Amino acid sequence: MGNYLTSTISAEEHHVHVRPARRLTGEKGRPIVRLEDLPEDVLCTILSKLPAREVVRSSVLSSEWRSVWRTCTKLSFNGANACSGRGGAKSEQGTQVFIDRVNMVLRRHRGRAVDQFEIKFIFESKLADHLDNWIRFAMTAHTKNLAFDLAPSSNFLKHGDHYRFPFELLDREGASCLQCLQLCFVSFRPPPAQFVGFPNLRKLALHVLNTTRQDLDNILGSCCKLEWLSIVRCHVKDELKVTRPLSHLHYLRVMHCDITKIDFHAAKLSTFVYKGSFIPVVLRHASKLEKAKIWLLRVVKRDLQ
Repeated sequence: MGNYLTSTISAEEHHVHVRPARRLTGEKGRPIVRLEDLPEDVLCTILSKLPAREVVRSSVLSSEWRSVWRTCTKLSFNGANACSGRGGAKSEQGTQVFIDRVNMVLRRHRGRAVDQFEIKFIFESKLADHLDNWIRFAMTAHTKNLAFDLAPSSNFLKHGDHYRFPFELLDREGASCLQCLQLCFVSFRPPPAQFVGFPNLRKLALHVLNTTRQDLDNILGSCCKLEWLSIVRCHVKDELKVTRPLSHLHYLRVMHCDITKIDFHAAKLSTFVYKGSFIPVVLRHASKLEKAKIWLLRVVKRDLQ
């Protein structure tokens, strides 16, 4: 999603059984396969490649397509340009149109499973309640891949408050379904005592995160099956340390973070990527480390006299 969150999801193999063609053409009588002749699962795969707006528009193609789009299990809403008016100014109308569009699609998908749910939109305070509702939807839809990219195009520090991620809305069943979580421009506050963690999370990307060392330690420590971790532009101004072993972690990337130390216990770590200032790096029991890419930012020395 955008310049900050990237998720590579492999397409599942399908065994396609095409319905008999309704007409023949050509000299050799080769069948013509039309879209409506394809199985429903193949149609859903096709629709999953389109933006949500275009998926909804497909419902006017025919009576058969009116309900097919509702079975699409991948919902991606990109409204990065919807709130820009003339001269790049904010457009309240564009923001409301985006909110209404997302809510309309989610109402039609209520009660259905959604494997992938993505939101890309510049955060503003009026979005907070809607984002909470969309988190609730993702939990009830047993979403596996959840991505919220809420970052502005520039001036992260001057943009204002981050979206507070609502840990209290994550029930045990919904949180257990999450396998990939990508969050950009959010704030991690101390999770409630009943927070169940992310027991089945495999991939986690945290970009432009507002949090503390202790809160980040608590969250990462709850990801016992984590395999892939990316932390970019997260200025904790402290150690980046996870006290609990991450026994499944094999990929770790830390870039452009204001931190004083990196300290991980990751016995299966095979790839480590770092870009930042010169700091101590402790990768405990990382005997399987094969690739390490490190870029140290230039430190400007000043004359103290």
